[in-house]
Amino acid sequence: MLHTIAVLLLIVYFLTIGDLIYRGRIEKIEDRKKRAEATLPLIQGILGRILKVSGVTYEVEGMENLTNIPREEGVMFVGNHRSYYDVLIAYSILDRPTGFIAKIEMQKIKPLARWMEYGSCLMIDRDNLKQSLKVIITAVKYVKSGISIWIYPEGTRSESENEEDMLPFKEGSFKIAEKTDCWIVPVSMIHTRDILEAHFPFIKPKHVKVRVGSPIRMSELSDDVKKHVGAYTRDAVIEGIRELKAKEQTET
Repeated sequence: MLHTIAVLLLIVYFLTIGDLIYRGRIEKIEDRKKRAEATLPLIQGILGRILKVSGVTYEVEGMENLTNIPREEGVMFVGNHRSYYDVLIAYSILDRPTGFIAKIEMQKIKPLARWMEYGSCLMIDRDNLKQSLKVIITAVKYVKSGISIWIYPEGTRSESENEEDMLPFKEGSFKIAEKTDCWIVPVSMIHTRDILEAHFPFIKPKHVKVRVGSPIRMSELSDDVKKHVGAYTRDAVIEGIRELKAKEQTET
């Protein structure tokens, strides 16, 4: 219960006092990429505090797969999605300005939506084909300008107790990589659902494990695989989950 109360207080602080303190500084930056770069450490700071008061720790393997890609080059991160905490941990490991594609419902929380926009996040309405297409086109522009994009192609959080039981990936999301030939970086996480969703609304401490997989470039794939690059990437994310779990078993 104490973890939950502390997190709520931090969120309220950030969306009120924190918003007033930092908003003016960020809004002075007109260039989108520079604004996203300036926003990233601020967001990482507040999310890091939320993780700390939640009692959440994490370890990452495979970061060399990310650091080998020039920081100024936009990539497309692809992750499994089981918890709100996926995003908190994802932000914490980023080494480059990155926007997340999120559900349009997030726009209802105005201060949060404003900071998401500062960080070059995009809101998608999956029930509106025209709006979804505009989001993909904008994401393509971002990646070409050096702003990375993080997507959760399942479209929603998976509620399965089995972490390998992922929903099918929506192939349309991979138009971003198709149009830019950017690196697709699969990212696997385990144990995030055990922080909150498994016993909502209570937050419980947990140690999360993250694996940054080998980057994938569409231009290097066969024509047959390109047609189903979503399924191909999904397999890579699942393989990362399996490797994390196998390693965990050997450590216990």
